[in-house]
Amino acid sequence: MDINMIFFLNVIFISMVNLLGGTEALLCSLLFILGVYFKRKDKTLITILSVIAIFLYINYNLKTMDKLKVNKTYEFQIDVISDSAKIIKTDGKHLKVNYYPVLDKFFEDGSYNVLGKINKIDDTRVELEIMSDEKIETTIKDLLNNKVEKLVSAFPYEFQNFTAAVLLGRKEGISQEVREKFNYTGTSHILVISGLHIGIIIFSILVLLKNLPYQIRYGLAGIILTAYCYGVGFSPSVMRAYIMGILYLVAKIFYEEREMKKALMLAFMISHFFNPYAVRSISYQMSYLALVGILFLYPKIQEEIKEFIPKKLKKVKAIDFLTLSFPIQLILIPIFLYYFRVLPLFSFLPNLIVIPLGSVIVQILFIALLLSFIGLGNILIPLGYYLYKLLIFIIDIFYKIPFLTLTFYVKISLLLYIFLYVIISLFILFKREKIRKYWYIVLGIIPLVFLVSSQRTEKLDLKWMNYRSTPYEVLFLKKNPKRRDLLLLKDSGINKLDYIVTSYEMKNNELKKAYPDAEITILEKGEMIKVGDEFFINEKGKIKIKERKR
Repeated sequence: MDINMIFFLNVIFISMVNLLGGTEALLCSLLFILGVYFKRKDKTLITILSVIAIFLYINYNLKTMDKLKVNKTYEFQIDVISDSAKIIKTDGKHLKVNYYPVLDKFFEDGSYNVLGKINKIDDTRVELEIMSDEKIETTIKDLLNNKVEKLVSAFPYEFQNFTAAVLLGRKEGISQEVREKFNYTGTSHILVISGLHIGIIIFSILVLLKNLPYQIRYGLAGIILTAYCYGVGFSPSVMRAYIMGILYLVAKIFYEEREMKKALMLAFMISHFFNPYAVRSISYQMSYLALVGILFLYPKIQEEIKEFIPKKLKKVKAIDFLTLSFPIQLILIPIFLYYFRVLPLFSFLPNLIVIPLGSVIVQILFIALLLSFIGLGNILIPLGYYLYKLLIFIIDIFYKIPFLTLTFYVKISLLLYIFLYVIISLFILFKREKIRKYWYIVLGIIPLVFLVSSQRTEKLDLKWMNYRSTPYEVLFLKKNPKRRDLLLLKDSGINKLDYIVTSYEMKNNELKKAYPDAEITILEKGEMIKVGDEFFINEKGKIKIKERKR
């Protein structure tokens, strides 16, 4: 069986499903199969591909829903974390767009089955009238949460949040300031459960079980990994890493050769069988592409630069790690530009220190979590805490270095995103001589980038600010804005501000960088300021419009 053809068929179908729809995806898949027939003349392969295409179409229709409708009742599965909620499934199906419900009652953290009627849809915000709700019993998840909370309860709040992020995938507790530092230094992947974490976890389990017989050791590792991933939740990136981890363990049990490229293909196909919209997750894209960079781009770069590295340096492991970090950063540049509007110039340098240190911290914390089941978890946690302090100290040093990462407050064209991946793909697929010969094909794509400026549509949320342009350009902030808010502010044409008025001390460096000439004013409780014919007052820490003169 030709797994490459099956993989390409899956890629075409999933791409078209997410860009256009199910019918268009089926049509494109059949056209691909027709092309394979004219090329191969292999009737058995064509029959297999046709059956798979039809299966993918049926599976897509059974497991997905395009959008929600107002005044209609659905059964939702929602996750609630720190007063914010997200719809995971609707009527048992995955949604093409992430929706965030506004609930009319209080829910504790957890997962719920909710029967609700949609009263209003505002972009991705959904106002729900809840008719009934039932908390989903998640024994393993609750057990892991309780164990982690007990392990770090005696340590500072920042370390508790970091541990919850790297062990449970709960990033919501990480402060905006800490996130900004990790993002600037290009090390935010440490805070997300992905392939790196799953690899560390598998290694940690195998170390603890090293005295057991070979097959039992790897079999138990698979069971523990499955329980852990079930407990933290099978997000798209966790699912991809879990599948590859299980394939690795199964190969070891049956003494099979480990083919990482085929495992990556299988992980893509299996994860999209469960959720055809998995590829829409940014964390999935980054996790998958990072591994593509390691498996496909890294050997090419190694081949290109080996003649320039002195023989003595070739034996230095730091050089190997540097050449490994560079292709990962290179293949993720289009993602960073398009989704986050940042260009990581030298973020691979902090990763030379942060990835090894972060890996050790994750390993120590996970082993401590496993040991906590026999009452020995507290032995390793202090070491994890001091290494965490060292990690933050190193991040702070790199954060002060200019130009590690550049920020763009302008829209990035979708075609630029495509163009960059075309160049990277050509580098991976073809030899250097062929690239030199057909360079004009790549060059011919450049004008398209400037002719079309396709961009993801995203609306500015006006609930967190008030903007007035007379007599001065003034921005009143009701909360500490996130970086995405600032990008959308620029997108709305607000390129200059004379004053920024808040009810709190300004700690967001991004805002100061975006509007360096703006004068910042802090309104204390009860204080008032007049702009034009309006008065703005700080009421209980929030700036509100007091009255309007007539």
